[in-house]
Amino acid sequence: MATHTNPSTSNEFRPAPPSTTRFDPVRLIALAGALFWFIFVRSSYEQSESVQSRTGMSRVTLAQKDAAFRPIPRAAGGATGVVWYAHSGPALQFILRAYGLQPRRRYLLEIQADDAIYSVASHTSDARGQLAIDTALTRFAEGACVGTNYDAPRPVEGPHRVKFWIKRDGNPTSGVSPSTKPGAPGAALPCRGNGDGDYAYMLMENEVANFTGTGTTP
Repeated sequence: MATHTNPSTSNEFRPAPPSTTRFDPVRLIALAGALFWFIFVRSSYEQSESVQSRTGMSRVTLAQKDAAFRPIPRAAGGATGVVWYAHSGPALQFILRAYGLQPRRRYLLEIQADDAIYSVASHTSDARGQLAIDTALTRFAEGACVGTNYDAPRPVEGPHRVKFWIKRDGNPTSGVSPSTKPGAPGAALPCRGNGDGDYAYMLMENEVANFTGTGTTP
């Protein structure tokens, strides 16, 4: 598992195991969460997956992880996500859906392509704490301010091992990174974060996506 050089760390909360008392209210809340997952979130997955299966796209899942990098179940309050992606082509086309995030907050989409990590874009979750991203990358490149953690762009041509991550966007709410000197690589990248310095990882990969770029379209 590669480690990002971002000054922030992934201090994820690991929930205590529920009591075994027969009428424990914590267990009742967990049961209600599981029911919500089954009715609403799982149904959204299945509808989208049915559409994507007809297009030949591959699928990887995302989960919020505890301090030991173990997935936190949705019923226990963990965020979840899924990515459908074209396993080959002139661009990395993908559709990402995330659930269980804090509503109306900024989140960074990070992509690790082989040994480089890119903050591709900053997105705002909706009123239900969900993200919906549908895009295609013609190159791997930074798209949001990253301070000194800048990685030079790379073409998508050739085989790549790709990981999709979602983390809190603790960047300033506007302007550019104050830690980057003017004229340095990435100095002009825009900041559109929450302004709180919180970069905790909310979703990490359960599987690695294998993508092969075929070059630009004639």
